[in-house]
Amino acid sequence: MLGRIAPNSTPIQAEMIAYSGMVPKVGDYVVIDSDESQLLGMISGVVRGALELERGDLLQANYYDTILKVVGSPSDWLKATIRMVGVLSNGELVGLPRAPPPTGALVRRAPADLLRGIFAPPHGREGIRLGRLLTRDDVVVHLDPDELISRHLAVLAVTGGGKSNSVAVILEEIARMGGVAILFDVHSEYTGMSLDCPHCQVETVDPVLDPNTLTLEELGNLLRVSYDNAPKQFIYLKAAYRSARELLIRERLSEYLDRADIDAERDDMLAGMQAVIQLSLSRDREEDRYLLNFPSNDRGSIESLLAKIDFVRSKYGRVLKPAAGELVDHLNYGKLVIVDLGQLDSDLTDVVVGKTLYTILMRAKLRRIGRGYDDFPVPVLAVLEEAHALIPSTERTYTSSAAASIAKEGRKFGVGLCLVSQRPKRLNSDVLSQMVNKIILRVVEPDDQAYVRRATEFLSEEMTSYLPSLNVGEAVVVGPMVRIPALVKVRLFAGKRGGESLRAYDMWREGLRRRLSASPDEYYDSIGG
Repeated sequence: MLGRIAPNSTPIQAEMIAYSGMVPKVGDYVVIDSDESQLLGMISGVVRGALELERGDLLQANYYDTILKVVGSPSDWLKATIRMVGVLSNGELVGLPRAPPPTGALVRRAPADLLRGIFAPPHGREGIRLGRLLTRDDVVVHLDPDELISRHLAVLAVTGGGKSNSVAVILEEIARMGGVAILFDVHSEYTGMSLDCPHCQVETVDPVLDPNTLTLEELGNLLRVSYDNAPKQFIYLKAAYRSARELLIRERLSEYLDRADIDAERDDMLAGMQAVIQLSLSRDREEDRYLLNFPSNDRGSIESLLAKIDFVRSKYGRVLKPAAGELVDHLNYGKLVIVDLGQLDSDLTDVVVGKTLYTILMRAKLRRIGRGYDDFPVPVLAVLEEAHALIPSTERTYTSSAAASIAKEGRKFGVGLCLVSQRPKRLNSDVLSQMVNKIILRVVEPDDQAYVRRATEFLSEEMTSYLPSLNVGEAVVVGPMVRIPALVKVRLFAGKRGGESLRAYDMWREGLRRRLSASPDEYYDSIGG
C-alpha cells in the first residue's frame, strides 16, 4: 500500500497522501481502488514536507537545529499528484475514467505483470523494443510499429541528450522485423553504421539527382528562380524546359548540345536547356521552334538565367547525373538506406530530400491504387535528421512541402515520417503538430519546452516540467505508439554508429605521441604540411 486519495479529486487528476515510510516516485504507476473498478494512474509530481518545520517564521537554519534537537527526526509527509491514464478491467485498459476516485481510496503501486502487459508488443506480434521504464527496470517498453508509421514520430532533445542513440535503436528494430527505412543524414553522423542483426542490411548512398527526372519546380529551386521572385526568368525557364524535354523524347538533344558546343552527356536535359537558351541568344540564330522568342529588353533576364544554369551545372556536377536513377530505388525489406548529405549545401540538400520524399509518396500511392510500382517496399519510414534546418518555421522549403504532404496523406499509403531535432521551436509548427508520437529527451530551453507542450496533445504540464532534469537517454514517450505515456530509459544501441562525438583528449594524446616518435620531416609529411 502506497497511500490514500486526498479530497478534491477529479476524473483527470487526484492527490494522494502517502503512508509513513513510503516514497512515491515521479513516473511510476499506481492502481487506485475506485467505486466499481480500479483506475490506473501515473505519478506526475511529488511534494515533501515536515509538520514540525512548516511555521512561516522559521527563517534561519539554526531554528531548524533547535527544533530537531527536541523532536529528533521530523514527521515527514509526502503528497503525490496522480494523473489518470485509464480504467482497469480484468487487467486490461478499457478507456478513461468518467468519475473521480473516492476520497480515502487505497492507492497501491501497480504490479509489474500488469505493466508488462500494457507495454508488451501489440496483439502478440513483435514490437519496437525501446528500453525500460525509468522507475521499473523489470518492465520493457515496446512501441507499436503500426502506430509509429501511421501517426508519425518526433524525437526531440538538446545536443548530447540521446537523440541519435534513440533513432538508431528504432531503426535497428524496424530492420530486424523486416521493415523499410531511409535516413537523411545532414551531418554524416551515421556513416559507417552497422546493425546488430544477422539479416539486416545498411547501405550508405551518396546523393545523386537525375536532371531528367527533375520537375520544373525542382529545377527552379536549384536555380533560385520562381514566378514570385523572378517571373520573367521563370517564364523562359519553363519554355526552355519544355523544349529540352521534347528534344530528349525525339532523340535530338545531342544535336543542340553540339551546336552550342556544350560538353555534357548526350541525354542531359539540364545541359540541353542551357544549349537551347545559349542558341536563342545567338545573333545569327536560325528560325527554330525549339528556341526562345523574346523582345530585346528581356535579353538581360535570359542571359542571367543562362549564367545560373551554367553555375549550377558547374557547382553540382558530381550530384547531377543523367540516368542515375532515384534514391528510393535502394529501398528494400529489412534494409536501412542512409543518404549522406554532409557535403551538400542547404539549397541542394533541400531539393534532394524534398524530391525523394515526394517520390516515396508518389510510388506508394501508385502501388496502393494499382497503377504500377507493385514491388515498391512499403510501409517505409523516412527519418529527417536536423529537421529544423530542413523544415524551418521561418520559411517555406521544398522539403517542408513534401513533409507536410506525407504528414497529411502518408498513413493512407504506408509512408511514415520521423523528425529529429534539438531545436523544436525552429520546426514548422504545422508539420510538428502532426507528429502525434513523440520521444522527448532532455529539453532545457524554456521556449522549446513551451513549443513542445503546445504541439503535443498527450504531454501534461507536469511532465513538461521534468524535461530539463532528464539524464542522457531518459525520455518522455507519448502518443498512440504506447498505450499510456511513459518515462523510459532508452536502451543503448547495440550496433555501430559512426556519429559518436570526437574524443579530444585521446586524439590530442595520440597526435602528440606521433609527433614525438617521428622525425619532423616524417611527421609533417604525414599530416600534409
